[in-house]
Amino acid sequence: MDRERLKDVQTSDLKDDRLNEDFVIWLKTKGPTWLLLILVAVVAYLYIINWKQGQINYRNEAWIALSEAQLPTSLEDVAVQYPDVDSIPQQARLRAAAIYLQSSLLSRGIGSTDEAPLPLSDEDRTFNLNRAAALYEEVLRSDTGNQGGTVMAYTAMNGMAAVMESKGELQQASDWYQKAAERSRDTFPFLAQRAEGRALECDQYDQLVQIPESLPRDESLDDLVPTLDVGTPGTVEDMTNILTLPDVPSPETDSGDQP
Repeated sequence: MDRERLKDVQTSDLKDDRLNEDFVIWLKTKGPTWLLLILVAVVAYLYIINWKQGQINYRNEAWIALSEAQLPTSLEDVAVQYPDVDSIPQQARLRAAAIYLQSSLLSRGIGSTDEAPLPLSDEDRTFNLNRAAALYEEVLRSDTGNQGGTVMAYTAMNGMAAVMESKGELQQASDWYQKAAERSRDTFPFLAQRAEGRALECDQYDQLVQIPESLPRDESLDDLVPTLDVGTPGTVEDMTNILTLPDVPSPETDSGDQP
């Protein structure tokens, strides 16, 4: 009995020694390779985490830059700096083009205020219109035709139409309105209807309308409304005064009808 137990113990010791020896051999031959693979996996995992966090930070920076940009040049820089972040480049170019176009329509320099208006020369107005058209064209070049970009493309086409109207090229303006209608017809029919209406009205703007800031204080109304009867207010000041009312004749009645 003791001999058998001793034999089992010796056999077990031999197996343990053989396992330990095999493990040492494995560590010497294949251990470094496996350790290197594990290290590479850990490094790759950390790199992916850092890359994703960097993408999130990059995207946040882009939206913050877009919200903080006020001048068209700053907006154009945002479009160039973040060309692959959502719709940042399209939105930045549309906003910059709108500022250029608004400056041309109001004949006021960019950055002017009501307290400190800046005059706009004819050269600057032409430059602003051309720059707005160039930005709208860049937005349209990036349009892929999918539904997600409908609003961007529609806005750019309407902007091009407004530029053409400002230049007096009414037929081209009408064509751009028609393009905007076709682009938005399937996704936003009400936008298409609005663009078609503008296209039909373009020929009504063939002359520049001069709107005076205010009428002269004592200018007579005879030149403005020559058919006024005698007894009505004779000046603009009288006409706008609610206490000055024209004489209204009383209705004629037959004496026989009176009670």
